[in-house]
Amino acid sequence: MEQDTRKHATELDSLVQDRQLQMIKTVIPYINPSSQGTFAFLIKFMELKRTMDLFGGANASLQMCSAPEAAEPLSVKLLATLLDFSTEEERETIDMLMNYAQMFSGNGNL
Repeated sequence: MEQDTRKHATELDSLVQDRQLQMIKTVIPYINPSSQGTFAFLIKFMELKRTMDLFGGANASLQMCSAPEAAEPLSVKLLATLLDFSTEEERETIDMLMNYAQMFSGNGNL
C-alpha cells in the first residue's frame, strides 16, 4: 500500500477551500450513507465555483508563475513543492532533478 503523502494543501487548494469546507469534508464519513454523495458533490461544486471565480478575472493567475526572478530557479522551487506530496522513491528522483537544475542554473548551491 502506498503511504499517504498528503501533508499540506496545495496553493490552489488553499485558495478554493476554507475551514468550513474542511469541516464538512471531515463530517462526511459520519453522516447517513445515502447523504454522503450529495455532500461530497456539494463540496466539489463549491470548490469548482471558487476556482471559476478565482480565474475568471482579467488578471487572474497563480502568482508563482509571474513572480519576479529570484535567486533560486523556478524549476527548483516547483520540485521542492512537489516533495510534500511524493513517495520516498519519487523524492529521490526529485532530489536528483533539483541537483541537476541547480547545477545547470549556475547557482552551485548543492
